[in-house]
Amino acid sequence: MMNSSDRFVETYLNRICAKPPKELTPQSLMELTRAHLEHVPFEVLEMTEAHTEPSLEPEGLYQKIVACRRGGYCFELNKLFYLLLKELGFTCHPVGVRVLMGRPEPRAISHRGIVVEFGREKWYCDVGFGGRGPKGILCLENPNIQTLTYESFRVHREDDDFVIVHLDGQQQTRMLRFRDEPWLDVDFALLNGYYANHCRSPFIQKKILYLCKPDGWISLVGDVCTTFCRGETTSRAVSNEAEARALVSKEFGLHIPQWD
Repeated sequence: MMNSSDRFVETYLNRICAKPPKELTPQSLMELTRAHLEHVPFEVLEMTEAHTEPSLEPEGLYQKIVACRRGGYCFELNKLFYLLLKELGFTCHPVGVRVLMGRPEPRAISHRGIVVEFGREKWYCDVGFGGRGPKGILCLENPNIQTLTYESFRVHREDDDFVIVHLDGQQQTRMLRFRDEPWLDVDFALLNGYYANHCRSPFIQKKILYLCKPDGWISLVGDVCTTFCRGETTSRAVSNEAEARALVSKEFGLHIPQWD
């Protein structure tokens, strides 16, 4: 990836405006996760604008996300963040996740997440979800409601799986389901190839961007810009391509070479 792991950690932490953790705790993990979510957007513009398959090689991920200050989608963001956590000394492993979003089950595995261990306690960590998923970390052993930036979630067990449920008033939406079993890079490489190239992939159909804010998040999906702030959601239509590109630059902080 880089000749110096110390240099990798230093530049990566600078990219997300974070400091090295003094201790490896759930609190320090939450701080790193939120820093990443607020500085590195979920985005699929490499596929929609350049029409290329994202590299999952460590050096390619570093160059894109850290050096060139771009974003990416789950297979990119959660892999590079996983590498950072390993370099910092966290005990963690990647997992394959089924994205439910309230739809009929079963669903195919289509997402990469991270499980981080602190002794006998395990936490789900995710910096690469391009939707209304948990924007932070969730304790897998806690059956009570857990709140992340004005949104509430609950984790429960179903057979050998964990299920993450989003709570919105009386409405409960099953969002994510996964088994706590480590996946290999070759497993995610296969999924990356499918979602970057298949005609039915949602990631090549339209622009999809998400970026967290301290009090919520902003998204651009197709021609609709949505802002979630302190529990309130507002949406507006983006009228043309020029407005969309200006929004990508201003709100998501991205420079896209194909637009020059």
